[in-house]
Amino acid sequence: MGTTTVWQALMRPPWRFLTGRWPWLALVYLLASAAIGLLLLPIAVLTLLLLPLWGIAVGALERRRTRLLGFGHQASGHVAVAPEQRHMWLSVRVAEPATWRETGALLADLVLGWAVLIVLCAEAFCLLALGAIAVLGLRGPGRVNLYGDTHVVIGADNWWLVLPIALFAVLLFAYVNAMLAAGQATLLRALCGPRQRELTRNVERLVQSRAALVAASEAERRHIERDLHDGVQQELVTLGARLGIVSLEIDDLTARGADTVAAREALDAAQGQAEHAMAALRSTVRGIHPAVLTDHGLGAALHELADRTPVAITLEIEEFGRLPSAVESAAYYLVTEAISNAAKHTTATRVTVSARLDEGSLSVAVTDDGQGGADESAGTGLSGLRERADTLGGTFRVVSPIGGPTTLYMSVPIVREEVGVDAPAAR
Repeated sequence: MGTTTVWQALMRPPWRFLTGRWPWLALVYLLASAAIGLLLLPIAVLTLLLLPLWGIAVGALERRRTRLLGFGHQASGHVAVAPEQRHMWLSVRVAEPATWRETGALLADLVLGWAVLIVLCAEAFCLLALGAIAVLGLRGPGRVNLYGDTHVVIGADNWWLVLPIALFAVLLFAYVNAMLAAGQATLLRALCGPRQRELTRNVERLVQSRAALVAASEAERRHIERDLHDGVQQELVTLGARLGIVSLEIDDLTARGADTVAAREALDAAQGQAEHAMAALRSTVRGIHPAVLTDHGLGAALHELADRTPVAITLEIEEFGRLPSAVESAAYYLVTEAISNAAKHTTATRVTVSARLDEGSLSVAVTDDGQGGADESAGTGLSGLRERADTLGGTFRVVSPIGGPTTLYMSVPIVREEVGVDAPAAR
């Protein structure tokens, strides 16, 4: 059974509505409206330029206050602002239609608050007047001017007639208050709630920002890889060539009978360190963004990876040509993470990699024959793969029962890039 609202309560038989909690809730709501109207008047006059900010606060209040009348939770129409973008909070809010609707809600609260105050004061005056007439009748006959020249005499024999009139007034006021409260709450919910087009636009912005984040990350990886290849790696190659020239000069000195043992040992040590630095740099470059992935695509990168891994790899890859760089990178790093985990944490001797296009998505599965028991929460590698898949609008899951095998699944939708990527560096 759904939650009852004040509108639904008004449709009930009178005896059920009047004996329930709704008349009292409506009265409390209207009293709060009158208090808000009184409070907003000096605020609106003294801080006119800050009305949008006060409107945001009023919108948040009204989305909660209407729940008093049985209305459900209402989401905000504002875009969420990330912690690192809090310095832009004001400019974002001022540009949102939701802020100006909430400013309209503030003005509506101001007008309706004073209207409600007038209505409640009129109801209170009416009840007090009926009470005063009853007291006048109990104390002795008295004349009461109803309107114009019409008078009635209230005495001990007829004062009780005021009681049914007062009771009817109370019942009438209960309905009036409930309808007034329901109408005000409905109006404020319409002003303070989100619009479907805004929710759709926010989702589109989120998708676009996530795609832009992935594209920027991949572009930065390619730039770093290119800079290392064209900068540091070339310097190491030059260093190796110079060391080779020095080696030839030492050989010449040795042929002339000079003592070059210490120099040869130092040179050999320098050449060894240079070769080690070159190998470490190449490994780092491949880890950042392998050149073969940029130049030739996912299939070639996986074949190159299979030739240099410590675990035997079986590739079952369809021919699907080039894919968006972000998708290729996600699939590649899924495979490298799976191989790394199999080599470091399991006794696996073989890894099977399958990749295929399936209804507009790239599906990749990596299975090893290890002992299983992989836990996504135990490290950052698997959780990083999940974040990458989520960012691309895909899915990721781990199936790793105790005893094995372990399989990593990733499915990423193919969204063709509308803008070109940086051309691969010449090598």
